[in-house]
Amino acid sequence: MENLYLNTAGLYDADNRAVFTADIPFYVERARKLGGKVLELACGTGRVTIPLAEAGAEVWGLDYSPAMLEVMAAKAAEQPAEVRSRLHMVQGDMTDFSLEERFNLIFIPFRSFQSLETDEQALNCLTCAREHLEPGGQFIINVFKPIRQMGDWWVDPEEHLDYESQLASGERVTRHSVKKACDTEKRLLYTDLYYQIHRQDGTVEAFKDSLRLRYFYGDDIRSLLHSAGFVIQEEYGWYDGTPAGEGPEYVLVCGREEQRI
Repeated sequence: MENLYLNTAGLYDADNRAVFTADIPFYVERARKLGGKVLELACGTGRVTIPLAEAGAEVWGLDYSPAMLEVMAAKAAEQPAEVRSRLHMVQGDMTDFSLEERFNLIFIPFRSFQSLETDEQALNCLTCAREHLEPGGQFIINVFKPIRQMGDWWVDPEEHLDYESQLASGERVTRHSVKKACDTEKRLLYTDLYYQIHRQDGTVEAFKDSLRLRYFYGDDIRSLLHSAGFVIQEEYGWYDGTPAGEGPEYVLVCGREEQRI
């Protein structure tokens, strides 16, 4: 299911949870360590892309949603010319892209890989990433870690507050979510997101988005990476180096399996 954030792209950066910000220093440090060009797949509003360019990296950001890229372009326009010169925005499909450049670092942050609903889509994406990765470069992927075997226990028809924050305009924004369904055969989670902007005049404007995300157990994602020609070099459970078995995420750092190229 395509979620282009047509209604909510402008609210995406209002997320103030740790999972929305903790990965930025991690990717910035990786880019500094590896040097060379960087490609972010599913870059969205430039949440990570722009800090990378600010830190000196020449970075390409690819996203399928014109609405998200429009927000990124507006944010980039506020940057100094030197930073803007290092930013390259591409509207495209991360399962089927071909760029002239090759990259020392390619990554898919914030669980965006989970928007791909089938093994075919996932392998197409990983194959494209591998083909664009320089020898000796790294590919990093993040998916959330299921706390146990997924099933009907995950479903919750009640609205729960995800976060509350303040927009640059001073208006308050909230996001609630409803866990609608879990398809254990296709490993898909269905979630509705409800945003409310509380205007300073007392009015409230509401927006809704729906997500369909595929969940992965550890062996699932490792098998896909291997099938696409990657070797997993490092595994973490969080961006501070927490071991993979302890943290709430899978953060997998990979290199090319050269004999497969």
